[in-house]
Amino acid sequence: MTMMFRTVKTALVTTLDGESESRFTVLGRQVQSKSPDEIIGGLVQVYFADGAFPKSGRMRGTKSQEITIEIDMQVSATAKGDISVLDSATSTPAEKAAALLAVREASEVADGLIDALIDNVWNILMDKRNETLGLDKPDIASRWIDRIQKDTLLERGDLVVKTANMKYTCRVQESVSGDLGNTPETSTIDTIVTAGDTEGAGVEVENY
Repeated sequence: MTMMFRTVKTALVTTLDGESESRFTVLGRQVQSKSPDEIIGGLVQVYFADGAFPKSGRMRGTKSQEITIEIDMQVSATAKGDISVLDSATSTPAEKAAALLAVREASEVADGLIDALIDNVWNILMDKRNETLGLDKPDIASRWIDRIQKDTLLERGDLVVKTANMKYTCRVQESVSGDLGNTPETSTIDTIVTAGDTEGAGVEVENY
């Protein structure tokens, strides 16, 4: 039996991909078959971060788990100009100033793109229609976006990359299916209950 945190992660990927409407690309949904030119809007990646089991007196049955799933987002913009001059000792001050301006302009574009991506992802996940991510109501509860954080700007060649992170939290119910491959030996308990001088009811219990 698959633990519910894995089911929720898969449901998140499916929901985001199904409602992206070509606004962004979700990693894990056949993105491997796409060329870089076919990846549009930005990249979204979903992964399980941590889970907590509140301690209680209940030892059997289902266990509540509070889970956190990280949603990473990334966009990029191309600097319009030769920014390699920034690393050249022979570049003139004017060339370096033009390169810095190109980087700043690309940074502004990337910042706008990451804001739009955050907007799209947040609205999809907080939509009332996606409250259970297509799962049964008892399987997931108290879903929330705990925080949104934009990370620092990264430069890769003539690309300016901007990233952000979103924390998705919810409560799920986990069931213990037993140790895989560990089947207990069959045992039989056969008991006869006597009543006075006569035998009463017999009880036989056998586990499988």
